[in-house]
Amino acid sequence: MTTGQSIGVTTAVPAGRSEPTQRQELGVEPEVVIQAAVAVRGHAVSIGWEGLGARFARYLTAATLSFYGDWLSTVALVVLVYRLSGPAAPAGYMVARVLPRLLSGAMGGDLADRIRPQHLIAATSLVQGLATLSIVPAARLHMVWAVYGAVVVAQFAGGLGRPAVGALVPRIAPPQKLQRANSLCGLSQASSVAVGPALAAPLLALSGTDLLLVVDAITFFVAALLIGALRTEPATGAGEIAPPHRGALAGLRVVWSDAGLRAIATSWLANTIAITTASSVLVLIAGTFGSADLVGYFYAAVGGGAVLVGPLVLRLRPRRLSRDLVLAIAVVELLGLAVLTIHGPLWAALLPLGISGTAGMVWQTWGATDMQSRAHHAMLGRVTAVAVTAGSLGMLLGAVLALALVPLVGWQHTLFISCCVALLVLVAGTVAGPQSTVLTARD
Repeated sequence: MTTGQSIGVTTAVPAGRSEPTQRQELGVEPEVVIQAAVAVRGHAVSIGWEGLGARFARYLTAATLSFYGDWLSTVALVVLVYRLSGPAAPAGYMVARVLPRLLSGAMGGDLADRIRPQHLIAATSLVQGLATLSIVPAARLHMVWAVYGAVVVAQFAGGLGRPAVGALVPRIAPPQKLQRANSLCGLSQASSVAVGPALAAPLLALSGTDLLLVVDAITFFVAALLIGALRTEPATGAGEIAPPHRGALAGLRVVWSDAGLRAIATSWLANTIAITTASSVLVLIAGTFGSADLVGYFYAAVGGGAVLVGPLVLRLRPRRLSRDLVLAIAVVELLGLAVLTIHGPLWAALLPLGISGTAGMVWQTWGATDMQSRAHHAMLGRVTAVAVTAGSLGMLLGAVLALALVPLVGWQHTLFISCCVALLVLVAGTVAGPQSTVLTARD
């Protein structure tokens, strides 16, 4: 529910074996972090750092820096483009953010399966850092076209690198530690949602937008160094489904043919529609409670809910991640957003946001791990790219709904309509396509 370029994932869900083979989270960004504690019966897994090692620690450090840096640049850019181009700025900024990622996702998945994913992440992080840094002189010269151009370049590079995250984590975390690795990344991202805006606001007041942009650029450079230097062995596991196919769109065929993977990708598409619409109107919601400044508490509720459920996700996994379980938790996330349209006291808005945040944390972490555990290693980048592209498409559709409907029917009806559209997408993704899910040995 925020906006930002991220290195690691949120990127995106679950599995289990006699040795817990779990799933990671996709390269999803702060925007897509609204997530509900759900009682799940399953195997307990170990928690903490044991068995993950120094390589994962370096990766998590890079991802965490990126998450927090994204919030700084997001706040800075929203303010900056408004000052440079007036009330139309938010719409132009959203287009400049979403379209490049939508176009580069499939290409990035193909590249992630051809070269070592850490090299792709490092290269795209370097490009993002340089593009972000270039905004500072462009803004001082009032070159609006250059500011938007830099945003487009940074977002295209971010979309190119995000599928590589799904291909990298299984190379730096043992199969039985995947869910733990993904959960730690999810906790890191959730904490940035809760803390990031609180850090950005005073820094913006003290030093303006330049410092926030420079700090974000530095986080990209540090991430490029930390991840680019990782030493990994080429993946050799065959996965549990899908022999390798050729072509950038091969991942789409794999996901479409498996009901479980299709449910994960559909959830990314559907829920980001509602989440992006909610992000677009969150300041309006805050205004109904007396002050737009309360929007920070709303973001904190989302991130706080995800952080609170983090220990549960670290410790438990379902015996089998079914299509129905993914969809059920995704629906809980949507219901949390829909409840916002019922006007009540402040706590009645913060609570459903927290529930929505916890639900997203659960299905995204379990779903990413499921993808990583089951997809053939030679297809993992392209399979992950399907979920990444679905999320980008959902962001675009959610932004379009907000831009088109808020002036006509107000934020309450707009958010409710967006949640209904998202629910229809979930249903369509469930009934369309093959209904079988490849069962694993643990099933």
